Amino acid sequence: MYSCPACGNSDVANQARCKCGADLTLLQCLDAVASAWFNRALSALADDRPGRALEWLSACCAARPTDAEARLVQAKVWARLGRWREASDALDRAEEVGVSSDDLQAVRDVVREAEEKHAKKAAKPQRRRKEKKRGKSGKKSRRKRK
Repeated sequence: MYSCPACGNSDVANQARCKCGADLTLLQCLDAVASAWFNRALSALADDRPGRALEWLSACCAARPTDAEARLVQAKVWARLGRWREASDALDRAEEVGVSSDDLQAVRDVVREAEEKHAKKAAKPQRRRKEKKRGKSGKKSRRKRK
């Protein structure tokens, strides 16, 4: 997931030291922190707090940019909030980091269906009740006109 900050070697997963001799223990700690943030996001979703979940997911994605699962969950939360463009962007980033095409397509389909459903609902004309004429005081006028 990470590369060596000293030499750029990308083959350093689960290693305490790089081939160049650089200490990589802090990268392992960062990975653990990103996992904790992802779990907090899932807890926030379970508590029906999608805004808080997005904060934790964004932190997770910043610390671990190649976390495909976090990107997929982030897209689902954006879609849940009706933020279609952000959901699509998160799906694009998930595709860049290598999410399996089946998983990605399934989430894209759900997001697209939700967006279309929302668009149809928003396009429906809303019926307005006729308001009865009221006088200056806002009450119905009882006086009949001749």
